Amino acid sequence: MECVRWIGADSCEKCGKPEGAPVPRCQDCRGRELAFDKARAAAAYEGPARDALKAFKLGGERRTAVVLARWMVPPALALGRASCITWVPSTRRSDAERGFTPAEEIARPLAKRLALPARKLLTKTRDTLDQAALSRAERRANLRGAFAATARIPERVLLVDDIMTTGSTADACASALKAAGARRVLVVTFARAP
Repeated sequence: MECVRWIGADSCEKCGKPEGAPVPRCQDCRGRELAFDKARAAAAYEGPARDALKAFKLGGERRTAVVLARWMVPPALALGRASCITWVPSTRRSDAERGFTPAEEIARPLAKRLALPARKLLTKTRDTLDQAALSRAERRANLRGAFAATARIPERVLLVDDIMTTGSTADACASALKAAGARRVLVVTFARAP
């Protein structure tokens, strides 16, 4: 029986990618300008963690969001203080097909557990291609300018998403938040691609 591979201190200090030992910058984020300040995830995207996330995101198991949020509390706390929680918005097409925004479904119960307000601070300004089949460079190009702030932005924001693969989505969202006044953007996800 496979076990969940929880991510602890043996990760990249910047992007949270699982590593064999703590590193300040991993090979994935070394040399890249990333708009977010730090990112952490609860589990590596493999085995039961991948299955749980797929059931939630692709299978419509919305009740799973509460459990995912509970597992995200330790990495969220490890990031430090934030003024509020927001989430990565989906495209209108994805919301219509799925019936919900996955990151928002996780962010709201996480906000309750952390006693922080959950606020919609971002909107997706245009539809983008599905990121799954794109390379790192294609993902960055696909998301460039795809997000905009929709409200007054506090100085310290905790951005929630379901998974981080290359960090392109978190980077694009953090860029939009910082352009609108955030000084610090921290990112927490349930899963992180190894």
